[in-house]
Amino acid sequence: MILRWFGRLFSRRRLERDLDKELRFHVDSLTQDFKAEGINEIEARRRALAEFGGMEPARENTRDARGTRWVEDTFQDIRYALRTFRTHKGFTAAAILSLAVGIGANAAVFRVIDGLIFHPLEVNRPQELFFIESSSAGSSRFSHPAYLQLAETAKPASFAVMTSPTTMQFTVNGVAELRTAQLISGNWFSLLGIDAQAGRVLSPSDDSVQTPQPVVVISDRYWTRQYGRAQSAIGSTILLNNTACTVIGVAADGFSGVTVGLPSDVWLPVTMQQAVHHNGNASTENADGSKPWVPQDGISWLAILGRAPESVDRNALLAALDGRYRQIIEARLDGIQDPNRRTRRLQDRIRITDASRGMSFLRRQLSPALTVLMTMVGLVLLVACANLANLLLARGTARSRELALRLSIGARRGRLVRQLLTESMTLATIGGIAGLFAAWWGAQALLRLVSTTSTPVPITLPLDWRVVLFGLGATLTTGLLFGLVPALRLSRPQIQDSLKSGGRVVETGSRHNRLPMVKVLVTVQVAVSLLLLVGAGLFFQTFQNLVRIETGFDRESVITARFDTRLSGIAQADLSALYTRMLEEAARIPGVQSTTISTVGPATGAARISGVSIDRYTPPPDEDTAIHEEFVGPAYFKTLGIRLVAGRDFNERDDERAPQVAVINETMAKRYFGETSPIGRGFGYGNTTDFQVIGVAVDVRVNGLRSDVPPLAYYPLRQKPAEYVRNLYVRTSGPVEPLIATLRQSLKVAAPGVAIREVLTLGDLTERSVSAERLVSRLSAVFGMLGVAVACFGLYGTISYSVARRTNEIGVRLALGASPSAVRRMVLRETLLLVGLGVAGGIGLVFALGRFAETQLYGLSPHDPLTISGMSVAVVLIGLISGALPAWKASRVSPTVAVRHDV
Repeated sequence: MILRWFGRLFSRRRLERDLDKELRFHVDSLTQDFKAEGINEIEARRRALAEFGGMEPARENTRDARGTRWVEDTFQDIRYALRTFRTHKGFTAAAILSLAVGIGANAAVFRVIDGLIFHPLEVNRPQELFFIESSSAGSSRFSHPAYLQLAETAKPASFAVMTSPTTMQFTVNGVAELRTAQLISGNWFSLLGIDAQAGRVLSPSDDSVQTPQPVVVISDRYWTRQYGRAQSAIGSTILLNNTACTVIGVAADGFSGVTVGLPSDVWLPVTMQQAVHHNGNASTENADGSKPWVPQDGISWLAILGRAPESVDRNALLAALDGRYRQIIEARLDGIQDPNRRTRRLQDRIRITDASRGMSFLRRQLSPALTVLMTMVGLVLLVACANLANLLLARGTARSRELALRLSIGARRGRLVRQLLTESMTLATIGGIAGLFAAWWGAQALLRLVSTTSTPVPITLPLDWRVVLFGLGATLTTGLLFGLVPALRLSRPQIQDSLKSGGRVVETGSRHNRLPMVKVLVTVQVAVSLLLLVGAGLFFQTFQNLVRIETGFDRESVITARFDTRLSGIAQADLSALYTRMLEEAARIPGVQSTTISTVGPATGAARISGVSIDRYTPPPDEDTAIHEEFVGPAYFKTLGIRLVAGRDFNERDDERAPQVAVINETMAKRYFGETSPIGRGFGYGNTTDFQVIGVAVDVRVNGLRSDVPPLAYYPLRQKPAEYVRNLYVRTSGPVEPLIATLRQSLKVAAPGVAIREVLTLGDLTERSVSAERLVSRLSAVFGMLGVAVACFGLYGTISYSVARRTNEIGVRLALGASPSAVRRMVLRETLLLVGLGVAGGIGLVFALGRFAETQLYGLSPHDPLTISGMSVAVVLIGLISGALPAWKASRVSPTVAVRHDV
């Protein structure tokens, strides 16, 4: 039946020809019958047509019987709509631009959300993948022996391990740079179903520690960038943290790992951990971090990735894994003496989480901000829909005669509604297509706004079926939203009035007391626009409140150079001389007042955390006395502008031969030493006398502007000169920007084998912790202004249309003695009424919806009265400006012309 229907649809011309032949045959037969009765040919033809009932009604009935008439009518309506759009180019351009901006902005934000949150990994059967995590620790890190034991337990599933992508120093042809690498087990690629496009990928045989020379697999991106896709890359040598590695293959095109937003350039076996000096992102318990980590059960540093067919019962798999993990934990308890820690470890459980979309730290950071932006662009689209509905209603008035004529000659109202909706959907489709093209560019622009450098955040942004389906849904919804109300209202014209050749109507009395749909839509636009503006104001103030937070250090006059001496392969015995050269070379730069170095530094996103015991402090059973630690060079507090509130700074006597000392921050002093002075008190690793407190420094926001200040202890680098430094700071007396390039060049001279990650001000580094807030602040301002602009355009059009409709009335008023200023006040009162109702509705929306954005705000309430009142006044003023031009035009109407004006 379906095939026959399509056959009738695509054979319309042949069927029409057959229909004409059949109709002519019947008419000709009747004509011949009448002629046989002696009637002349003309009269016989007339009688035949009269008896047959007419050719055209028969054609229409036959076409309806085919079941394809609605398709033919739709194509006819589309052709008619396109001709109409070409005739009214100004209206069409305005409508398509509004739709392209609204749909494009929505599609662009959704495309980023899709790439970050919804898009599955580009691997074989991603729905079968899962991660194993430790519930109580909230971590996915396990030791290598624990991985092997868990993998043996759950035979229906297969497992592989990996580290988080980590920074390593790549040296190729003598040029050193910092890139991202990942340590994996040899079966990792086969578990994911990833093959090599050149050479081979790692295999379980590469896990052997007996490998004569370490091997690595590079990504397609790095192959293109570094080797120009040359086959000679296979077999070449890369120095990873000064360790020679042989390139054995290039991963599949487009594959960059399973960590979304942090692609890897190189993969190497986990057994190379000590060879490449990897010692980050690990927790140690009764283990020696200086020895190889793979055989030690006390070092947790690997994430476990699993694959199981969908037919495998996940609950049974989890039970098996959890039972084996409890045995692993119980075996470790012998080395833990603290009863609180023993209790916490026994509460640890295994859990399984979905890995089909990979892991992502960026996802957790940006998801709330993207949700807010998706809501805001949705509101912008709603304002655009209301504005287009207004335009269609105003434009439909000029078509009232056409529509009334169709109804008068027998057209059904449903047919008119279908035609008007087809025109709206055609307009929405054109705007949707333009919007999808805009989304292609807009999504990349959005990533640049999120990024802290000129390079966008590396998220894959495919224009796949989800984005296309979203764009199609937005287009259809938009077409219905702005097309349905005009279609229903315009399909019911007053036939007698509309068919008049002209008429002059003075609109008075009750007709003004009604609020037409056009004005209701304008009120909605104003209300939603106020909501957008208040949101923009709140997010802007949030960002300003965050960047104005007292950080505890000088952000304006200090430049930091970031690097990692662990990765350069420099022997620990040579580190002290290296640091001295770097500090001396930086101090020679004109304008530099002081220099220093540190291991972690504020606002870097890194942390060094250790559990300690505090002199005369007994922690509660559920408290883990962990502190952040930092090793600092000479003049650290002076260079960074960190003020000491008690005690003294480090000096030359605090060296390796002196007792170990520390300066703690105010948070650590209050939490562990209470109201008593901490000066002279001690703390340490199981021993409360390891370090003596000699000073207290103000709190520094080391973990970002939104994060709470943790307990922090500073140690002098002189007492442990073999620590690996990652940051150099210089304090300047003048402009900082000219010194950035100079400092980078100086460090290359002092340490040619150390790759510099970046050189920037402490202020720029600190603002990275509020990149999501910066994104929301910038884009909400854009969307808010866009919404107000569209609403004002709609308000201007509505007031202008109202003035045009009341030209007769205005002319009569002026003829009877009304002054132009009175006419202007009348029009402005109407404008103020619409704006006032919209503002009232907008304030209601703010109070109703503000709580949903509360978690994104900082330092103010979602119902902040100053923001709401200020934005309300701004909307009222902008609205009055929008109504001022129509009011001025109305006051200059000539009474003689106005009383003859056709409605």
